[in-house]
Amino acid sequence: MKRILCMVLALCLCLCCTGALAGGWTVPNNHGSSGSGSSQSSYSVRVQLIDDLATRSGPSTSYTGCGSYKMKGQYVTALSRAYDGGGVMWVEIEFSYGGGYRRAWTGAKRLDISANQLKNLPEQDSYSYIGYGTVNARVAPRFGPDSIFSTYGDRDYRNGDRVAVIASENGYYMVESYYTDGNILRSWIPAGNVNLD
Repeated sequence: MKRILCMVLALCLCLCCTGALAGGWTVPNNHGSSGSGSSQSSYSVRVQLIDDLATRSGPSTSYTGCGSYKMKGQYVTALSRAYDGGGVMWVEIEFSYGGGYRRAWTGAKRLDISANQLKNLPEQDSYSYIGYGTVNARVAPRFGPDSIFSTYGDRDYRNGDRVAVIASENGYYMVESYYTDGNILRSWIPAGNVNLD
């Protein structure tokens, strides 16, 4: 019994040390399969906002908030759709704001979008996860896969931070990790800044 207790204590100590050596970000372990995912799709649609825009970095309230915008009546581009665990429909949108572009998720109820348009949007859940990786240099996460997209500003990744790699597009990886607010941040960083496991 004493030997088992010592082994458990040693294992806990190893896990604690591993976490301490990693950077400020840790990866969510909610991804199963691996493959070569891509978020690109041939279908998108311009839709009007019927309410002001509240956004998250991913398709549920488990993802960190990434801004509220007084944009009622303006148009955004709908790119994909997903249901959260409670059955709420979320839509990934792209829009211009403050001199840069942003991709974020919002509830479908905020959009003037038809059932047929929603049905034609690709399902986000069909992405096949690429795997896990380690960030190899300080880099600012972006709202989308290009330098024309705004950065999150105060949320840099550092060398050694761990990420889950979801998809690739335009030389960028869509990555996820836990931010300090306890929510998951989904963002984009150049593929060259991630060493895949």
